[in-house]
Amino acid sequence: MIRKVKLKDDSKKEKTGQLKELASLKKLLSDYKVERKAEWKSFKGKMKDSIGKIERSMNKIAAASKK
Repeated sequence: MIRKVKLKDDSKKEKTGQLKELASLKKLLSDYKVERKAEWKSFKGKMKDSIGKIERSMNKIAAASKK
């Protein structure tokens, strides 16, 4: 009887440990997604600026060639 109780207690401790580990992994994944999203927004903004500069330059060249 004592052995069954000890096994049950060990099982609960192991399950609790696994749940805590799972929660920490989920938190880590969530933090990673947030960081990547922020980096993507920054990259996207920089690319839009670069594309805008290229378009303006192309328009200037096209206007100059028409004259």
